[in-house]
Amino acid sequence: MNTSVAIRKDIRDQASEKAQADGLSMSAVVRILLLDYANGRIEIGSRPSTDIAMENIEVDVTTQKMMDDVISEWNKNK
Repeated sequence: MNTSVAIRKDIRDQASEKAQADGLSMSAVVRILLLDYANGRIEIGSRPSTDIAMENIEVDVTTQKMMDDVISEWNKNK
């Protein structure tokens, strides 16, 4: 059975170049990835970024109250 998968051109081109450099076909790369995913060797999900910088931004009292109100509403609707 054959299955078609739509892949954005820029991603496909990058992957194709890497596959050729590694001596692999695109179908081999996709097959390996799908098998590894099916067998639990690859997990799909978000990863936390380690390059987040904290910054303290001073705001006036009115702006701070607006931000506090937004957070209060957000927390009520969780």
